[in-house]
Amino acid sequence: MDFTREILSFQFGTYANYVGAHFWNQQEANFVYDGSSSQVAEEQLPQNDVLYREGLNDYGQTTYTPRLLSVDLAGNLAHLPIVGELYGNYVQRNEELLPLTTGNYLQKTRQSAEQNNLSTVDQLEVREQPLVPISEYQRDLLKGAIESGKNYKLADTTRSWADYLYARYHPRTLNVLPDLIRDSDVQALATQAAGKEIWDGDAFNEDFCNRIRQYVEECEGLQGFHILFDIDDGFSGLASKCMEHLNDEYSRVSFALPLHYPRIPSYNQADPRTAHSIRVVNSVLSYYHLSEQATMFTPLSTLETIWRNNTLQSRRMPGLEWKTGNLYQTSAVLAAFMDTMTLSYRLRQTPQSLVRFCENVCPVGRKMTAAAMALPLGMQQEQDLIDYMDHSGDHSLLTQLTPGCEAGTSYVVQSVMARGIPTSRLKRPQETAGPQLRMAAYGCNSVSQMLQLYYQCSFHGSVTNAASTPLPFKTQLPFPYEIFQPNIASDGFKVAGGGERESSTRVESTPVLAALQNSTKLGDHLDNLHTQTHRVQIGRLQSYSQSAVDREEYETALDKLLEFRDNYADQQYL
Repeated sequence: MDFTREILSFQFGTYANYVGAHFWNQQEANFVYDGSSSQVAEEQLPQNDVLYREGLNDYGQTTYTPRLLSVDLAGNLAHLPIVGELYGNYVQRNEELLPLTTGNYLQKTRQSAEQNNLSTVDQLEVREQPLVPISEYQRDLLKGAIESGKNYKLADTTRSWADYLYARYHPRTLNVLPDLIRDSDVQALATQAAGKEIWDGDAFNEDFCNRIRQYVEECEGLQGFHILFDIDDGFSGLASKCMEHLNDEYSRVSFALPLHYPRIPSYNQADPRTAHSIRVVNSVLSYYHLSEQATMFTPLSTLETIWRNNTLQSRRMPGLEWKTGNLYQTSAVLAAFMDTMTLSYRLRQTPQSLVRFCENVCPVGRKMTAAAMALPLGMQQEQDLIDYMDHSGDHSLLTQLTPGCEAGTSYVVQSVMARGIPTSRLKRPQETAGPQLRMAAYGCNSVSQMLQLYYQCSFHGSVTNAASTPLPFKTQLPFPYEIFQPNIASDGFKVAGGGERESSTRVESTPVLAALQNSTKLGDHLDNLHTQTHRVQIGRLQSYSQSAVDREEYETALDKLLEFRDNYADQQYL
């Protein structure tokens, strides 16, 4: 890249922040610091400035933080201060980490601020916040004493995404809805209309839009936005209004990822029938606004279906096993997809941009795409990619992550990203190639070329854009390493001969294959959503809350949903 093409990221909602925490942890796992070495060539590493900004804190120290705006409920920040931890207006108070008496501790805080010219003598006001529980992982992180082999039991003990967040945020990143308190059992912000009301209120809108402006003004070549949001609740309303604002003010590309919870959400004082209606209406209104405002959007969930999934049937990936409703584990899977797929336009030497990436996979108005991924890829140790693909036959390499959606294998437009497959595992040298010499793929000299040929032969009438990097997906703490099954080796490949890795060994990294797909079959997903609208009882919703739904807007959204579905008719395919 000749100059940085920045992206500003947004996270609206609790589950979006769960996914985001894993995503930012992964970015920092890939940092290469001065004096350290990387087994991956520099041009194959991410250009971190796309997502990160450099700054100075009040002590004159250089900071490097995500270019991010996050919105969540009060209580979900746990031990995190809303102003972040890197700047001079916050000092961690913990008697175990700072074994001082309260009086000495406050005095030391004042002296530190005065010495760094943050305050004149005797003019600094120090406020103590109540102590909150802090996870064992965060406690060790603050002490600089993370033990890679220690079992922190995050899958069982995590109460908030803050419990496993390794990355540190800028003071303007975190935004809390002060009048809504976190409740682990019900969605405090239930309807899209309620989310829109918050956006329209001066208390939220002015400050949040000002933070957007500050980030944008820092950019040299802003190319667009990543927008993660919870679609099942009122945070979808905040995201919809935000996208409208971004289009009106900045006219850049928006790649939106609406996230469905891995379990059926509950809403305050709503019976199951009303709760189902709330979810469907939130989805209809969100799809309406996404089709109007987003450049591309990809619904994500680890569940097979959403709107009528009373049995909570979860997707299954070969080599992985997660707890169906566990937010910590399932969000890690979705974050792995997001991190891998966006590498297509985030690598240092890629010619790809976000706008071209969206255009390549969204023909003729088909803004909705489907996600698919193989994590881990499924190759055996010592196996070559050419043999793995040859043995796969008609079996799909990928598992869908868009609920109720299968893109098929004919007339598919897709972008595919592979990572963690070294060139040495592509094929064997000519003198030892044996049967590989008779394969057409032996003429390929890169992973992306071989993928391109594979899909050209396997997917009838399809268009594939393939890219690759040898950079693997890092799965060290705080990633939920326990989701890997015993037949996956520490490098993420399958143990040869059907064996198992040693019980004391953890998976440190893994190859991943991810894809964004578009085809006429995605129309079935929209049909399923529209079918569920017949069960919606608007009167019941309006009795539930005066702001639950605007009937006129909802009827418009239903009409627009049908119009949007027409883009996925067979005759619309180019």
